[in-house]
Amino acid sequence: MGDRAAAEGNGWRLRLRAGGKVLGAGILIAPDRALTSAHALDGTDGELTVDYADYRGAVAPSRARPLPGSVRPCGTEPADGDVALLSLDPPRAGARPAPLRRIPRYTGAKVLIGGFPARGDEGLWVRARVEGPYGAWWQLTPENQVMVLEAGFSGAGVANAQLDQVSPEPPPEVLGMVVSRFYDDGQVPQFEKRHGHMIPLDRIAELLPEVDRLIGGPAPRDAALSAVVPARPGTGADAGLAARLAGWAAGAGPPVLLATAPEGSARDLAFTAGLDRVEIALDAAGSRADDLAYALGERLRLPEPYGSAFTAWLRGGGPRPALRDSGRQLDLPVRVAVAGADTAAEPIAALGVLTQLAALGVRLLVVLRRPGTEFLKEAERRVECPALRGYARGLVRRVIALERGRTGPRMANARNAALTAHDCARDPVAVLRELADRLRADIARLEGPR
Repeated sequence: MGDRAAAEGNGWRLRLRAGGKVLGAGILIAPDRALTSAHALDGTDGELTVDYADYRGAVAPSRARPLPGSVRPCGTEPADGDVALLSLDPPRAGARPAPLRRIPRYTGAKVLIGGFPARGDEGLWVRARVEGPYGAWWQLTPENQVMVLEAGFSGAGVANAQLDQVSPEPPPEVLGMVVSRFYDDGQVPQFEKRHGHMIPLDRIAELLPEVDRLIGGPAPRDAALSAVVPARPGTGADAGLAARLAGWAAGAGPPVLLATAPEGSARDLAFTAGLDRVEIALDAAGSRADDLAYALGERLRLPEPYGSAFTAWLRGGGPRPALRDSGRQLDLPVRVAVAGADTAAEPIAALGVLTQLAALGVRLLVVLRRPGTEFLKEAERRVECPALRGYARGLVRRVIALERGRTGPRMANARNAALTAHDCARDPVAVLRELADRLRADIARLEGPR
């Protein structure tokens, strides 16, 4: 049989039984460890049997028990918890554990879920889409309207299927676990029957620290950025910068925001307090430009060949990547924060990487550590100015559309002329910022009260 038994499927999918009854699914995360949902264990004495369903008998079942202190039922919050870590006896070295992987953005992700409903002892696969957050969980909606995440899907792995990968090597990476299913009490509207929920790996790792060391890939946010010690005791977060960051994170205003925040300052505290609003946060201090490009590409987790094309683009060594899969836009527009480009090993080259990143539609926060330097002007010119220009063009198009069919002078003509002439200004970035403010005011006036 070798090191790994031949699996018909992903190999890590488990079927949980107690007394001959199927309780749900599980995820093999190590030869002697499995994840499942806490509610799948309801009504049992903790003695379970785990079947390695995808091996068709080539791997014998294991006994399973919850590890002490590792059952986290739903907490006081309506959508949190519901995980359990199981110990397997004997461990099965021939079975393939799941590749666990964080991703920066769940909304819109295409996923594949394998559970064990009553009508299919060998299991059933369901394709679904991650719709959006639901407390600490995320809502799942099956692509096929007749499919339901019913009993038997509890504890199932939620695997990344962004490129319609079904099974072959390498197996799809697991992003989370199904924690709820539809309970048909006869009173639930039909449309609600289609939804389920998953708990993402990040939250599982917080609830079960043993799982954290098994998750592959770098953390989406550099830990060093969160470990801020105020330069002066009693320093509070800068309220003005905090408000700007909140607006930017919510999608208001231009996609690129530049800010200076010396380490340990009130502005730095405002920056770190808002890190939970970004999908990726990197500390560029001391980094070479190639290292920064690689770190960004690694955290965005684009499937191949898009990942390599994306990294080459960031390094300035390739054409603009066509980030589409069979006509479907890949989920790139995330919020990224990069701190310390001015203290990088190659500061100007680091700005080049950030310029390329912003050109792909990412909302980008650039935090510089040294205020009052010429590097700030260079960052404005190289990174902020192109993004502002594109943002202003979009606003001009919106004004043109709103003025269509109206009588009187056209504001769009004057604004478009100002946009065309901004390069001739002494401070093009200041001109573009003011123009964007005026265009937003034009749009608000033309749209009227809402």
